[in-house]
Amino acid sequence: MKFEDKRYYHKECCHEKYLKEKAFKANERLEMDSLAATIAKVHKLKTVSTIPNTFYPYIQELRNDSVLFGRVNKRYKQGITYRTIENTYQYCSEKIEWAKGNKEFKNLMSELRYCFAIVKNNIENCLRDENKISKQKAETEILMNHVDSMRDVNKAINNAQNKKLKENERILDITTLFD
Repeated sequence: MKFEDKRYYHKECCHEKYLKEKAFKANERLEMDSLAATIAKVHKLKTVSTIPNTFYPYIQELRNDSVLFGRVNKRYKQGITYRTIENTYQYCSEKIEWAKGNKEFKNLMSELRYCFAIVKNNIENCLRDENKISKQKAETEILMNHVDSMRDVNKAINNAQNKKLKENERILDITTLFD
């Protein structure tokens, strides 16, 4: 059964704001699901549902840019993005594997919190490396475009030289006939 949305919005400002917020929340849900799948993969959990619900507030605190739990003036969704946290989990996967192999944890929650601390400490390194990689890709793309343009110039020069050689051959052929 599909229910129709019968709420009333002011068309001038409220409805557009509502649609933007709805799209933002849908995107946040998708990114959070992807992050949870990455966490499960890195920690070698069978399913995402094995991640304890008490772990998610730690992620939300980082996402909301709250320094301490229970901080009065939270800034809603203005911290580190879920995508960045996910990329950092992948960036730190070897460190997490090492920690899981060399440390003993009481339970899954203590393992998740310890590994999340590793991730928090490496966010800046991950962002710096991603920025460096994106700059290198941009420079490589510019260089490849330059190489392609130089190839085009080289082809044009070769074509012009070939035309000139063909014209010279015709001239030579004519002069050899009259000798």
